[in-house]
Amino acid sequence: MRAKRQGARFAITMTAAALSASTMVGGAATSASAASKAERQQWAQTRVYVQGDSLTVGTTGPLSAKIGGKVSKLHVDAQIGRHTATGMARLAKDPRARRSHVWVVALGTNDAPNPTAIRNHVKRSLRLAGKNRQVVWLTLRRPGGYERVNTMLRDLERSRNRLHVVDWASRTNQQRHLITGDGVHATHGGYQVRAEMIAQKTLHVASQRRR
Repeated sequence: MRAKRQGARFAITMTAAALSASTMVGGAATSASAASKAERQQWAQTRVYVQGDSLTVGTTGPLSAKIGGKVSKLHVDAQIGRHTATGMARLAKDPRARRSHVWVVALGTNDAPNPTAIRNHVKRSLRLAGKNRQVVWLTLRRPGGYERVNTMLRDLERSRNRLHVVDWASRTNQQRHLITGDGVHATHGGYQVRAEMIAQKTLHVASQRRR
């Protein structure tokens, strides 16, 4: 495992070997025991890249525990206060992203609730990903008109077969105890749930990807 902190920036790269023990504790809910041998083999050949903001900083530990020992490599690049444009620029130039099979983009909370702007970022991520890479985006939980962005993400997913949406906003609307008093950040339990949702979607996508 390699991890570094630079101010508010947090980056971590984990391999299956480094996390096999922690996954036994935190990863049971991803139904690995129910997965077929072929699915587990596919996961073991999948590299995952996560780009995010403060919510991803909070999610990194539980996410690593849930899928780090299942996939070939998990790389998380996250920073408190990161805007989508910054994250997309990092994704575009990061060689670890280019070597990964699945991208998870958890950005937008620090942007204005502009569906057109976020849609352009999503479309760019799909162009950068190419034909053989799968891209996961998360809906946004924040007061102030962000449901318009979430509606756009859900609609866009239906027309893009390489785009997969984790609906964090719907889950937290149903279970408000997962969110702290600021209406944005998750509680300790909320980060566990968020990580589980990302893990389930990522492993599902990894099971279906072409080698």
